[in-house]
Amino acid sequence: MKKIIIGLVVFALLVLGAAYLFIPNIIKLKSSIGINATRNGLNRMLLDKANVAKWWPGKVSNDSFYLNDFVYTIHNSNISVMPVFIADKNVSISTSLFFIEIRTDFTNLEWVGVMASSYNPIKRIAAYFKANKIETDMQAVLNGMEAFYRVPENIYGFEIKKELVTDSILIQTTATSKGYPTNELIYNLVDKLSIYAVNNNAKKTGYPMLNINETDSLNFTVKVAIPVDKPLPNSADILQKRMLGRGNILVTEVKGGNEMAEKAIIAMKKYADDYKRTAPAIPFYSLITDRLNETDSSKWVTKIYYPVM
Repeated sequence: MKKIIIGLVVFALLVLGAAYLFIPNIIKLKSSIGINATRNGLNRMLLDKANVAKWWPGKVSNDSFYLNDFVYTIHNSNISVMPVFIADKNVSISTSLFFIEIRTDFTNLEWVGVMASSYNPIKRIAAYFKANKIETDMQAVLNGMEAFYRVPENIYGFEIKKELVTDSILIQTTATSKGYPTNELIYNLVDKLSIYAVNNNAKKTGYPMLNINETDSLNFTVKVAIPVDKPLPNSADILQKRMLGRGNILVTEVKGGNEMAEKAIIAMKKYADDYKRTAPAIPFYSLITDRLNETDSSKWVTKIYYPVM
């Protein structure tokens, strides 16, 4: 019996000694992951609390994020590093989430922090296991983030495809409008171009194209074009335009009215900015639905084209 007690005491002393030998005073926390997404896009989405709630692996309440026994608080940041505060009833830890751009379309996330242990050997061992638990939770958060944000639609709200320009020859005309242009005005311009194409023995090769620009609080500039199968001469108010054949263009399709199409344009601009693309020409709508025949705007289908280089 005495030998057993001595053995237990020796074992306990070894364990306590190991606590000082192998567990540092400051325990480092680190988790990392790579995501097929831009650094700017990830940073912007992580600052949007409503968006984070869509993939967070734990519970969400108001602006607080819970995972197991800990609450996570995300702070405002620059594009390179985001402070994240982790706390339970006993510890409070300041951590930093670093955004490291490997390529324009690939970002490494490095999440680091430190946690103090204790000179009390029992508390020191408890701190070690708690740090391991926090680090495991940090990795679970990063895994959830990667699964969600590797899908571009979850960052930009629309499925944005990269394509090549096919309809490169256009005829275009322009008008001005006080107030947002009506469908009647738009399709009058479309008809004008269609008649001009027929009179010049040309065939339309796609849907009408539309760009609307607000010149001031009252006036709008309306540009309408149709793609045709051959070059046509300019007339007084009808001009031939060319798009760079086989050039790069971003494309998305939306269903709904003008407000939905405008949201898509804004999202495509963010996409282009995030991927460091510039626009060599104006974006435009391709009017798949004839808006004169279909008056319910919720049924309108519009393709949106955003040239990039």
